Amino acid sequence: MHSLEHAQVHERLNAEPGWDQQVFNDFLLKPSHGNFVNSGSSLRVMEYMKWTNSKIFFKSRRAEFIPGATSTAAEPILVHFNYHPDKHTRMLCIVDRYHKGIVDACDKFPSGSDPV
Repeated sequence: MHSLEHAQVHERLNAEPGWDQQVFNDFLLKPSHGNFVNSGSSLRVMEYMKWTNSKIFFKSRRAEFIPGATSTAAEPILVHFNYHPDKHTRMLCIVDRYHKGIVDACDKFPSGSDPV
């Protein structure tokens, strides 16, 4: 993130409540106009299944990830947790599965956002 963009996001979040990712995207995508100067940052879309989120992992593309023993999905580089009320427990299952080799660590979770 460029320092200009960082300052803009910081200023906005200090002035009003907001979701940091949304505020960042607002500044990233807004073109320069009037007194506003865009930071000049570039936006690239990566392979979303490797940079996935918890809703994709546990719900919409669940059959590709779970059960772990027969998963057809590529190992994700990152799983962002922004959908589930039991985030911490689900984060731990991702660590167990991909870092400790316990392939069925996430199989117990129901589809959607219901806790175990």
